[in-house]
Amino acid sequence: MRRIIYMFCATLLLFCSSVFAKTSVFEISKGEHKLFVAGTVHMLPSSAFPLPAAFNTAYEQSSIMVFEADIRQLETAAGLQLLMQHARYQDGNSLTNVLSAKSYQILLEQATEFGLNLQALDSFKPDFVLINLMQLALKQAELNGQGVDKFYLDKALQDQRELAFLETIEQQLSLLFNVSAGDEDVFVEQSLSELQHIEVQLHNIIKAWREGDLTALADFAMEYADTPAGQQFYQRMLAQRNQDWLPQIQAMLTTADVEMVLVGALHLAGEANLLQLLQQQGYQVKQL
Repeated sequence: MRRIIYMFCATLLLFCSSVFAKTSVFEISKGEHKLFVAGTVHMLPSSAFPLPAAFNTAYEQSSIMVFEADIRQLETAAGLQLLMQHARYQDGNSLTNVLSAKSYQILLEQATEFGLNLQALDSFKPDFVLINLMQLALKQAELNGQGVDKFYLDKALQDQRELAFLETIEQQLSLLFNVSAGDEDVFVEQSLSELQHIEVQLHNIIKAWREGDLTALADFAMEYADTPAGQQFYQRMLAQRNQDWLPQIQAMLTTADVEMVLVGALHLAGEANLLQLLQQQGYQVKQL
């Protein structure tokens, strides 16, 4: 009997901890209008699925799915051409010209380790090369699977949900491939240093995202801001985009429709994060 009671209590405790666990899904409301903002991780191992139940709760209550950008465009010839235009120097510049001999050598060693021909990529920006290295490192660690965004994009298309996007794919590519501009050496050396720990870091980010731990996510977000180059990255990739997205989300909150807005989890933590900006505008923010 004691064993049965113990097992019952243990099961009840597990059930309760699951019910009351925090997630990275938030209900934003003012008066009778509401929507959901869900933090995402763009690449996940298969072990991360199924996603926390709050994601499906938000999805089932929403009629419009809102993503950062329409990544389907990158699967078209026009999209690939646009990617090349932003990833490659258009002014005759090159990696060997913009990087110091020291930074280039470090990049060459890392590229060689991953089997990437750096000489063949000489006309491309450091940002493009570093993204390729990151993807190779994640693939090696088996962490390059489908992310939350792609999962729900596929689901929304299958369910014929209405789609909307916060920015164009050209805006996203322009940001992504110009982060290092003016600070190429610092950006390369700092990024390659972080690449050595990418597997551990991503596991930690996934854990914090899954548990809705905004404090831990804020620590990750603000890690980028401890150097001038990092501050530039934070401002361009996170803070400024949060400001750009804010009026669009406010406009959504004036209609009867319920949207589910999916953005990278780091947009929801740290200085000038999206949730904080919404609260400052008088919206109620409830963590699911």
